Amino acid sequence: MKATIKLYTNDGSSKGLYPIKLIVTHQKRIKRKTIAYSSIDDWDSIHELPKVTHDDFEDLYGLIMEYRKKALSIKFKELETVASGMAFFEGRKGIITNFYLFADQEIERMNKLGRNGNALAYKYAKDQLEKFAPELNFTDINRTLLENFKQHKKEEGLKNTSIRTYLYEIRAIYNKAVRLGNCEDSRPFTGLFFDLPVRVRRNKNEYLDREGIQKIINAKGLSKEQQMSVDLNLLQFYFCGTDLVDVYYLKKSQLVNGRAFFKRAKLGLRAYEFDMLVLPEAQEIIDKYRADDEVYIFPWRKDEVGYKTFRSNHNRKLERVRKKLKIELMPKGGKLTSKVVRHSFATLGKFAGVDPDIMRELMGHERNDIDTAYKDKFPSKIRDKAQHLICFGRNPKKAS
Repeated sequence: MKATIKLYTNDGSSKGLYPIKLIVTHQKRIKRKTIAYSSIDDWDSIHELPKVTHDDFEDLYGLIMEYRKKALSIKFKELETVASGMAFFEGRKGIITNFYLFADQEIERMNKLGRNGNALAYKYAKDQLEKFAPELNFTDINRTLLENFKQHKKEEGLKNTSIRTYLYEIRAIYNKAVRLGNCEDSRPFTGLFFDLPVRVRRNKNEYLDREGIQKIINAKGLSKEQQMSVDLNLLQFYFCGTDLVDVYYLKKSQLVNGRAFFKRAKLGLRAYEFDMLVLPEAQEIIDKYRADDEVYIFPWRKDEVGYKTFRSNHNRKLERVRKKLKIELMPKGGKLTSKVVRHSFATLGKFAGVDPDIMRELMGHERNDIDTAYKDKFPSKIRDKAQHLICFGRNPKKAS
């Protein structure tokens, strides 16, 4: 009896990923099982192990080493059929076959990684599915179940966008279980979204033009709470459209020698550090709300519930300010939220003719392999000049 694990390229790839298979052989008989997937670049073909660049490196590496340890055991070698040999591995300790238990494990893992948004999205989708099907193993997830769940949500009056979101998150959890070998991929999601068309959301293109930004800067007669929301909105803008969550959790250690260093929480483990100039206008806002805390700049409650409540109140106050100041979002109107300021910075940068690669560095957009190789390609002086041009519509004045 013999067992090996290898990246199986004979059957071709799916979206650049090949199956990693456990192969059990005995007396010219063979049985294979897919335990995960990997691209060729993320796989060490010499040692037949995932590279550290693999998305599930830690879990997959541990799983393969566990399999190899079992393959060397006397108990395994004494088995007489390939079926019993495969069953020997399938009965490994700790495998989770219940969808909801596995989902809870993933939610906890996401929270530990600081990917609270992903964790919350997983939880919402899992809770909705659990209401519909209280008991659910991976083997129960098939096209019929998912079609019935989809129809149930339609009958409840949910919009296609919401239904698609739930199904996307359920699929993400399912695919992770497939990659870890908790279940076989029966492809139950194929074609599931054809009857869930959605219109392109215009709010992704909504932005404040230069006049709208100036109205916010010059705002008068606001309440203390509204002024704080305006100041925070401007701080996001001065920080190159940085996401609200990253400003909310800003730490003192991120401000060094007049520069601010960020890693976008949205990108999770893929995030890389980028920096920008702390403009005098940004520093003034920081000093205005600075907390007496050893770690964080601002005094707001530092947990998921606290942030969600803050964001909701913040956006509501911004919309009241927009109506009060009679600000119109471009190109077709809309509500003023913390997301708009990021779109505004990007759009004004485009209108100003700023090089797209400089924009990527200023805003911390995801990099491809080429970008990563040439990280910090642009000197800080060039980036600072572009930042100033976008924020104020002019180049910085030279010191006399």
